[in-house]
Amino acid sequence: MKPFLALSLLCCSLFADGYIFCYHRFDDPKPKHKAMNISSEKFKEHLKYLTDNGYKMEPLSKVVANVKSKKPYKEKTATITVDDAYKSFYDHAFPILKEKKIPFTLFVYVEAIKGGYKDFMTWEQIKEVAKYGEIGLHSYAHKDLTKMSPEELQKDTADSYDVFTKMTGQKPKYYAYPFGLYNKAVQAKIKSFGFESIVTVDAGAVNENSDVFSLERIAMSGNDDFKLAIGVKPLDVNLEKATVKDGQWVIKGAVQNFDKKEIRLYVNKKDKRVLELNNSSFETLIDPSKINSKQKLIFSTDDHRYRAKLIEKD
Repeated sequence: MKPFLALSLLCCSLFADGYIFCYHRFDDPKPKHKAMNISSEKFKEHLKYLTDNGYKMEPLSKVVANVKSKKPYKEKTATITVDDAYKSFYDHAFPILKEKKIPFTLFVYVEAIKGGYKDFMTWEQIKEVAKYGEIGLHSYAHKDLTKMSPEELQKDTADSYDVFTKMTGQKPKYYAYPFGLYNKAVQAKIKSFGFESIVTVDAGAVNENSDVFSLERIAMSGNDDFKLAIGVKPLDVNLEKATVKDGQWVIKGAVQNFDKKEIRLYVNKKDKRVLELNNSSFETLIDPSKINSKQKLIFSTDDHRYRAKLIEKD
């Protein structure tokens, strides 16, 4: 092999990333479910694109192990996750994944399964699925956890954990936030139950600098541009604990492995700003009243790098 080609391949491998995709409904004809639905044929196209383009299909457990190792990704990986445990997953997507022997993780909305809701799987079906993939928790009542009191959050998580364990015969290792909504208090409470990892729907790719308790996932439907989604890259941002100055939060941080002079910061729908980098570092002031209950900042770049970070106060 020519030296230049060998070096090129090595550089590509060193900067490989992982992608976690999130799906919900499959072949659902109802218009109100369009935003979360994908046809079986489109789902097959997604899987074919990944395998044809050299992506290694990995289970979530492998992703978590990779991130915990802190070793750079040496190959492109993709992971399939499905939220809620709708019956359409069991009827349409599960047979595809089973036939192709593609790993996956199903996150279970416990109250819906326990209550026998019409559109959802049964516990027997979930136990069958668990023979071929991984299963995790998606809360008990599927509500916005950031609006719950500490007592309500404790009860929701404990109830879902206990019912899940009793009905499946296994303790859940992974958790997916309902609606992808969380803040520092929610994250701390969910972590206290001993989960190995928590996943979000914060857009972005996964690398060795990701946080296993806020792993990025790309939510997909039949209307989304899959090739554009697979072009998203991780942005390595380190935030210091926020301090207060004249009633404003002082946000300081630094960006790693990035040679441009600026990045974008999304505070809320009305506050989108450009941050200038000085030796890879930045500083900005934010009115705390303008930050929603998630207390989360989203950083991005022109070349489609993303990372969401929770604010910690000093």
